[in-house]
Amino acid sequence: MTKTVTTDYHKHDRWFSIAKILLVLAPFVALAYLQASAGTSDLSLLLQQDPKITVTFLASMAGPFTAYLLGFAQKHLYEGDVAYMMAHLSLLFVTELLLRNMVYLITIVYLMYLVYRMTGMSPLASLRAKWGDHFFRDLSGCFVLIVFGAFCLFVSLRLGM
Repeated sequence: MTKTVTTDYHKHDRWFSIAKILLVLAPFVALAYLQASAGTSDLSLLLQQDPKITVTFLASMAGPFTAYLLGFAQKHLYEGDVAYMMAHLSLLFVTELLLRNMVYLITIVYLMYLVYRMTGMSPLASLRAKWGDHFFRDLSGCFVLIVFGAFCLFVSLRLGM
C-alpha cells in the first residue's frame, strides 16, 4: 500500500542532507573528542584503556549506517512510497533512543515531522501499512541497528554509564 506524495518534497532535501552529513561525521567527532579528553593519539591504546570509551565509540559507529538507511528511504519517498520512509524514520527513532544520542534523536524527530507535514502519514500508520507489505525484508537494516543499539545500551548500563 503506497500513498502518493502531492507536495514538493525536494524543498526539504537540505534537512535530509544535513542529517546524513551529521550522521556520517559522528565517528570522527567521537574519535576526536575521545582523543582530546584522553590526551593520546593511539586509537588501539585508547580503546583498551577504558571500556566506556570503547562503547561510546561503538555507539557512534551506527551513524554512517543510519545515514545510508536514511538516504535509501529518501529514494523510496521520491518514488512515492511514504510508508517506507516513515517506517524507517520510526525505527531509526527507536535506535537513537537505545543509543541515547539526543542530537540524532532530535534530528530524526524533526525529519519525521517534515515527512508527516508533507504527507499526512503518521508513524503508526506507516508501520501498519508496512506490516502487510514485506515488513521484515524492507526494514531489516533498521532491525540490525536496533539490535546493535540494544547491545550498546545493555553494555553501557552494565558499565554504569
